[in-house]
Amino acid sequence: MHQLVTTTDQLHDVIEYFETREGFAFDVETVGPHRGVPAVNEVTWLSLSTDGACSVIPLGHPNGYNLLRKATRRKNKQTGEWEHLPALFDEPPKQLRPSQVFGALENLFFSDRVKVAHNAPFDLLSVAKYFPGRGFPPPPYGDTIVAAWLLDENRLLGLKPLDRERYGLDYDHDNTGKCVEKHPFGQVQEYAWLDGRTTWLHWKDMRPKITAEGLDDMWALEMDVLHCLLHMGRGVPIDIHALRELRTRLRAEMEHAEAEVYRAAGKVFNINSTPQKQKILYEEQGLKPRKLTKKGAPSTDAEALEPYKGRNNFVNALLGYQDVSKILSTYVEGYLGDGEEKPTQIFNGRIYPMLKQYGTVTGRFSASTPNIQNWPRADTEWGKAIRDLVDPLPGFVLLVADYAQIEQRILAHFAGKGALWQGFWDGVDAHTATAAAVFGVAPEDVTKQMRQVAKAIAFAINYGAGPQKVADMSHTTLRRAKQILATHEKQFPEVYAYKRKLLRTVRSRRPEPYLRTLLGRKRRLPDLLSYDRGHRAKAERQVVNSHIQGSNADITKLALVRLHKSLLPDMQILLTVHDEIAAMCPADIAEEGAKVLHEAMAGEGMQLLSVPVTTDVKICHRWSEAK
Repeated sequence: MHQLVTTTDQLHDVIEYFETREGFAFDVETVGPHRGVPAVNEVTWLSLSTDGACSVIPLGHPNGYNLLRKATRRKNKQTGEWEHLPALFDEPPKQLRPSQVFGALENLFFSDRVKVAHNAPFDLLSVAKYFPGRGFPPPPYGDTIVAAWLLDENRLLGLKPLDRERYGLDYDHDNTGKCVEKHPFGQVQEYAWLDGRTTWLHWKDMRPKITAEGLDDMWALEMDVLHCLLHMGRGVPIDIHALRELRTRLRAEMEHAEAEVYRAAGKVFNINSTPQKQKILYEEQGLKPRKLTKKGAPSTDAEALEPYKGRNNFVNALLGYQDVSKILSTYVEGYLGDGEEKPTQIFNGRIYPMLKQYGTVTGRFSASTPNIQNWPRADTEWGKAIRDLVDPLPGFVLLVADYAQIEQRILAHFAGKGALWQGFWDGVDAHTATAAAVFGVAPEDVTKQMRQVAKAIAFAINYGAGPQKVADMSHTTLRRAKQILATHEKQFPEVYAYKRKLLRTVRSRRPEPYLRTLLGRKRRLPDLLSYDRGHRAKAERQVVNSHIQGSNADITKLALVRLHKSLLPDMQILLTVHDEIAAMCPADIAEEGAKVLHEAMAGEGMQLLSVPVTTDVKICHRWSEAK
């Protein structure tokens, strides 16, 4: 079979062979200023691999095999300015046009054969635009990055680390794939061939292991999620005018916030200088460091300063400044771009976030370009402002829903009958019920401060935090925090019994401790057996968090899949952020669309917990209206 395909006859030979196989792996190399955005990148290499064959198809590589001149800089004698001279290569071989290649491959990609890639949503969406009118290739899919993650979420998931791990294969020291157009034809050909070939070999190795690990159900769910992500890959419409207005507003807010910092400090200083902030905070203000940097210096980040929020004017002002600065830099200028270091992340009036179903060890999504998963909370001023940039098309509305206190409900399910479990059945807010029990008051007499303490306790339970964190979050003393936690254990003994039993069970599993989430995902915690006390303690804190957060991920992913399978005509899932799901729906069927979203999240088949799971769908034109 042809390893390099540059003629139509060779291409037809490849297609004829691949059509006899049950599946194939493929990999693309892309170029352009936004090569990482499938909607707008350009595919210049395509590799196809299956049993007994791997073929590489160039689709317009600009360089030949030989480097004639290295990239260099020289001074212009007339202007005196330095000029960049790109590398010069000999002429590239004749290559097929993308329209020729994808036109011939259309039947293969749109067949019922398994289509495998490493980070399949990127590759599938990158080729989809070459099949106008067809959308993206249909399932079944295989994704070796998801397979590798399901089999060991703690390892490096890139193709090169996996190649080194399994084959001892160490290649691409020049980072060829980062910018293929800078490299000679033969080098890129070899690189593309290795990527395509090892992807198929990893698939053949990993897929049986998923069955052996008892993860077939999770694999099926994740492949359904992948299908959903392709649907979401059509992008999210953004109100660019509102984004520019927000930039103006935030810049003015930055000036005000900076002035407040100087006022609180009693002097002007370099607000971006960490040493100067350290001196003011920990010497002049006399604060006690709560967190150290990797180099052992007192930290000045938000987490380190949060315990002093509301207690120290300088901290209040500095946190306000850092908050506004992050919003402006990350979510506004980061989206719009500055024409230089920051490229725009908006194309055709839309953003195209890449949601990574494998992005965390617990199973929750992460995201990039842009990272929507680190948007501020929806109930904050800036969280609402960022979400309000999502702009439904004319004639459409937004449908927004989230799960009410889902992690506390999962905790109640795992802990079993008791005060927390009963509170959900009685319809009492979880934090209110906790505060009422801890402080010995009726639910209606719970104050805002009491609820804050209850939230701190929930954080401590779910994230393995200690009394000091509870004290910091509750704005109380360490002694009082210990008393509160002791009272909580007396009132909610089932919660602590669950924690102890789970830790014993997980630690007893050999050769590698692991737990399973609500739907059966495995979370491996080898450091539970570590001889290093610090590593072991960290793993112990992760046990409950992984159990609860992983189960939360299961529920959210299942809801997305159910929604995708029941979408009404022209209805589109836009985003999932934390526990929220947002969809765009034609206004004339909004009520029906809201019922579909509610049914997907909390209808029949979603009674996975022993306590009620509730969600409230809002129909709105701006996301802020949902809160």
